This record gives sequence, C-alpha cells and structure tokens, in this order.
Amino acid sequence: MQQNSKGEYQHTKAILGELVRIETVSGTSTNEIIALIANYCDEPSDATIIAPGPNGTQKNIAFRFGPDVAGGIILSGHTDVVPVQDQKWSHPPFDATERQGRIYGRGTCDMKGFLASMIASVPKLAIADLVRPIWLAFTYDEETGCLGAPYLAKEIVKQASGIEAVIVGEPTEMAVVDQHKGAFVEYVTFHGVSAHSSLPWLGLSANEYAIRFGAMLVALNEEFSQEVPVTEGDRMTTLNLAQIGGGTAHNIISDKCRIMWSLRCAPGQDADTIVRRIRTLAKILEAEMRSFAPEASIEFETVFDVPPLVANPTSPALRLGLGMTGQNAGQSVNYGTEAGVYQKAGLPTIICGPGSIEQAHKPDEWIELEQLDACDRFIEKLIAHQCV
Repeated sequence: MQQNSKGEYQHTKAILGELVRIETVSGTSTNEIIALIANYCDEPSDATIIAPGPNGTQKNIAFRFGPDVAGGIILSGHTDVVPVQDQKWSHPPFDATERQGRIYGRGTCDMKGFLASMIASVPKLAIADLVRPIWLAFTYDEETGCLGAPYLAKEIVKQASGIEAVIVGEPTEMAVVDQHKGAFVEYVTFHGVSAHSSLPWLGLSANEYAIRFGAMLVALNEEFSQEVPVTEGDRMTTLNLAQIGGGTAHNIISDKCRIMWSLRCAPGQDADTIVRRIRTLAKILEAEMRSFAPEASIEFETVFDVPPLVANPTSPALRLGLGMTGQNAGQSVNYGTEAGVYQKAGLPTIICGPGSIEQAHKPDEWIELEQLDACDRFIEKLIAHQCV
C-alpha cells in the first residue's frame, strides 16, 4: 500500500506543476484550466455537471464517479488564485519549484495542491467498485467572494442524489474544520454638493460625512473586540474600514466619497442584523445631510455576501471527516470559504485539505510534499469508504 501511495503521490506532484503553470488569477477565463481538468476527468467519469457563471468565459464543473445513488461525497476546490503583483518572489510564481521538501508557486497551498490530489485519484476512482459516488468539483473565483460556487451548488442540489458530505479542500493541514466566519463586503457612497472651498456654506462635503461614518465603524469594531478575548479570535466579529476615496482638488468641496467596509461575522451571530445596524447609522447621517441639502444621498452596493460555516455536531460530513482523520472534534478557523455556500444550499459540509493557511496569498507560497502525500492517503480512504 505504501508503495502504491508513493507512486500516486509522485503523480500528484506532476499534476500540481501543470496546474500552477496556468495563471488562473481571479476574474480571468477558466477555459484553459477546465480543459486540463476535463482531459483527466471527463472520459473516466460517469456524469458531468457544468455550471457556468454570467460571464461566458468562466464556469464550474463537477465529475461523478460511481452510481447515481444517495450517499455521495463531493470533493471541492477552487481553481482561481490571488495576484502576485507587488510581491517579491524568489521563485517563479507560475512555475512549481521543488526545494527541500516543499513545492513553491502561486496556488500550491491555496488550493491547487488539493486539486492535484483530486485529479491524481481519477485512475483509482475509475477502477474502484464504488457503491456510492464520489464527485470531483471545481469552482471559479472563490478568492473574490465565492462567486462561482453558488451556481455549482444549485446544480448539484438539482442533479445529484442525496449527498452525504461535501469536503472543501482549503488548507487545514488535513485537520477537519466545521466552523468559520461569514464575510460581507459593501460600498457606501456619499453624495454631497460641490462648491468652492472658500464658500463651504454653499456646498456639503461628502468626505466629511464619509469620515464620520468610518469613525462609527471603528467604534463598532472596538465594541465587538470587547465581547470575547483576543486569544479567541475565531469567535470575534470584526469590521474593516477597507477603502476611502473622494475629492478632486484642495479648493473644491467634495461632492462624492466612497467607502468600502467589510464584516467577518463570528458563527452564531446574525450578520444581517449587524448589516442593518450599520446601514441605519448611515441613514442617520443621510437625514442630516438632506437637512442641509435635499439633493444629498447615500448609496449602498453589496460586493459579496459569503455565508458562515456553522458547526453541526450531528452532520454526516463531520462524522465522516472525524472517522477518516481520527480527530475527536471539528475545529474553527478565521477565514471564509465556499463551505458556507454549500451548507447554505442544504449540503452537509466540512473543510479538510493539505497545506497551511499561513502560507497562502504570500510571496513564495509553498506546500510541503508530506502534506500532498497525506491528502492522497485521505482520498484513498474515502474511496475505500464508498466501496463498502
């Protein structure tokens, strides 16, 4: 068994190199990487689900191995990576470089290492005597707000028989995670009245009201920070004043200023309630603005709204993951993933994948070869589970 595992591990490494060489920065076409994945998966699989997004150059795809019956397992990973601009790399970012037990390259950890292990399992899936199916799912644009996964989750619910578990392979060092925060991002645009800066009573500064709104967000974030100890950051709701932009010249009262703010809501707290609270604060400012200038206004634009992954101790996905890894309980993480999207669609979901999130999104991103090997063995155990 160890020899076979090692052989598959070498295959995983080679596939990872192919995946890294495709520059799949979020927002770009998925055509090349989907073609590579389909070249490995399409013919041996028993069924395919294609779920395109609104942009014709981007799509999600999933392949079923085994019969169309209840009890299926979905292994899911995103194909996109974050940009490398303004990062100082000592290795070529889009070329997998092996050195001292690690593979360097953009996406090796987050999360093409998991994709490579998925694809490397195809020959085993093709010959396995599966009595329940295993799906390999590939999504687009996770890094910019889990934009692709909702389309695929919707199609899986419609086309697949009862799913026992979705396993999203984000980097957890092969530990089972069953809880993470949600993420909400919004633009708030303040529209004031332009005037000469020497005659401020003839205008209404959008910048000033935007800054006041930003100060409210800072105060609210401080309130959240008092609710739990900082050492328990996974249970802390956090706000980020991400961007502020407004004004054209020193002698012009700004008539437009835009703020981007983000919320990472701890599991168990109601993100919608917090968002409504924040919008109410903005509306109070808008009423004041209009008392001086009736034409003044505030606009809200949601950038994305990623649901949290909520712990469920009775989840069949959690039970499966703990059985495969030998853990006693699921863990919680601070970052968000597509797991919340699948769970919101009604699919039992956990996270378990190779590599450490500490290496993600950084220059010289890397994954340990041992982590790839561990992921290969994990998938082998899942295949065996679906054969009995």
